[in-house]
Amino acid sequence: MAWSTRQLADLAGVTLRSIRHWHDIGLLPEPERLTNGYKQYGARHLILALRISRLSGLGFALDDVARMLKSEEYGQESLHGLRAELDTTIGRLERIRAEVDELIRLGVSPDLSPEALVAMETLGRDPASRDVAIILSHLIPREDMTALVAVLEGVPEELRSINTAILELPAEASEDEIVTLAGRAATALKTFIAANYETFPDIGSGRANADVVGAVAAENMNQAQRRVMRLIHDQLPSETGGSTPGETMQRQGDEQWLRSRRDAREGDHRAG
Repeated sequence: MAWSTRQLADLAGVTLRSIRHWHDIGLLPEPERLTNGYKQYGARHLILALRISRLSGLGFALDDVARMLKSEEYGQESLHGLRAELDTTIGRLERIRAEVDELIRLGVSPDLSPEALVAMETLGRDPASRDVAIILSHLIPREDMTALVAVLEGVPEELRSINTAILELPAEASEDEIVTLAGRAATALKTFIAANYETFPDIGSGRANADVVGAVAAENMNQAQRRVMRLIHDQLPSETGGSTPGETMQRQGDEQWLRSRRDAREGDHRAG
């Protein structure tokens, strides 16, 4: 009995595209053609197509399928390799399922990783804190994130009040207000860092990554707040020379803010 390409595909439970692809890569031999040019498949083609379908359905790559069709010994070797891959995949899927269950339980957005959620417990759930938590979760492993949260939970009341003052600082704040606030913050931060230096987790590339976090935090700040952050940054110990992209962006923001303040003063002078 003979079948057409479509009939062979239907019998084997695969698509026409699969049959043609197997021909292209030499996995399934081309059958003889009738005088009218149509292919004519026999029982051996059907059996081979079923074997290929079975092996690829298990997850084997077609290169492995080709070798297994030639050697049963290779098939056993490949099975052990596939088993190890499946263990890895199942472990990954189980971790994802656990994360999904936790997100459902908490009722939060799925774009937040468990590490980001841990950070938000301390930083807060406002948009700015959310952004910082997302970048921190990318830079810091989960176990280190837990350590960082423990450190941040010990932030003294003075630093918390300074942070509140920065967040509430209006865009039209005077330079004196900005400099004073930045000085208070830098002094308090130096004391806090010195007291907790040994317990701070590593965030990878040191100052460069810290600058990335700073740039993300500054994204939601007004010009006066960014100016404060820049002044604080300048007063803290630096581990690397030169300017990182975030530092450059902050400096450009400072210059823009200073120009706007000068323009405002000149406008007031002309109006007077």
